Amino acid sequence: MLGKKAALKGPNRLGKRKYQIGKTMGLRRLLRNIARKCGCVVKPVVPKDKLEEFFSDFRKNYVPTQLVRIGGEGDGGYLMPDLLDEVKYCFSPGVDCIAGFEGEISKTYGIKSFMADASVSSAPFEDENFVFIKKFLGSKTEGNFTTLGDWMHDSVGSEQAGMILQMDIEGGEYDVLVLEDAETLAKFSVMLIEFHGLENMFEEHFLQMLSGIFQKLDKNFSISHVHPNNCCGTASLRGFAIPRVIEVTFVRNDVLNKFKSDTPISLPHALDEKNVANKADIDMPKIWWQE
Repeated sequence: MLGKKAALKGPNRLGKRKYQIGKTMGLRRLLRNIARKCGCVVKPVVPKDKLEEFFSDFRKNYVPTQLVRIGGEGDGGYLMPDLLDEVKYCFSPGVDCIAGFEGEISKTYGIKSFMADASVSSAPFEDENFVFIKKFLGSKTEGNFTTLGDWMHDSVGSEQAGMILQMDIEGGEYDVLVLEDAETLAKFSVMLIEFHGLENMFEEHFLQMLSGIFQKLDKNFSISHVHPNNCCGTASLRGFAIPRVIEVTFVRNDVLNKFKSDTPISLPHALDEKNVANKADIDMPKIWWQE
């Protein structure tokens, strides 16, 4: 038989626990109400196992590859397999004040670049292989927006010549990659895509969307390189470090075989350069590329 003191100990502990839970829930409700009044939305933090699953899938699809650098030093230069002799067209949404990548592939390989950006009036410089339209890429063709699929059709029709995609559109990549089907994207031999706002990976719905995009790309592409853009630093939570902006090189699997390497992946790659010269560099966290 329990003594009087021992008998009361369990119920008292349970009551204290209920009080603590109620207090915590009340504090959460208070914080949510304050956030709503400030015009903010409180979203659930992604479970740790979901982040681990994403990184595991990313690593599994990362293949050691022989790479060259195209586009010069600093921002605008990308690492990719040396297959440009087999490429006729480049689609390059997002036009900045530089076009080193497009300029180099025009001069060296005679590749025509289709360029799109509604925020500027023209390409950074004239080149006989540049075709510019004043449009943004988006999830529908309307007003000053066009879809990637419609842009490709308007530019080359049903031609199946070698094509690459170089896309840096400041967050608009998510609308594009959610909309376009795997078959449309698989028309490119290589896709060089800059992903923005990746600190949002700690929010469950964003990670779900991002995982869906990568699962779609995994059907036809492997990852051959990843590089953190040092423009915006990193975000950390629960022991995970995530560069806010990264550049990823995707290579279609049927063209990847001739460029596979026996050398293990090691980052930074010898050809990597800082995007922003006067900012500290960022090392790609190992969880993205190493077991």
